Amino acid sequence: MADYGVPASWMPWLGAAKAAGAVGLLVALAVPAVGVAAAIGLALYFAGAVVTVVRARWFSHVPFPLVYAAPVVAALVLS
Repeated sequence: MADYGVPASWMPWLGAAKAAGAVGLLVALAVPAVGVAAAIGLALYFAGAVVTVVRARWFSHVPFPLVYAAPVVAALVLS
């Protein structure tokens, strides 16, 4: 992440955001509205990851966040 210019102080917050999104997708089994919100949040998270990678000019790494975003977008579409 340091290679992309992301400060180390952001790591706990980014990790918490990703974990909250994952928990939200699990909660969606009981409360569908929470799942939609979690999927939107995670889609924005991974869109930010793509933007960060592109801004760092590591174009060969762009597919990595897209691979993680694909199941999130699929969950959003299927909900």
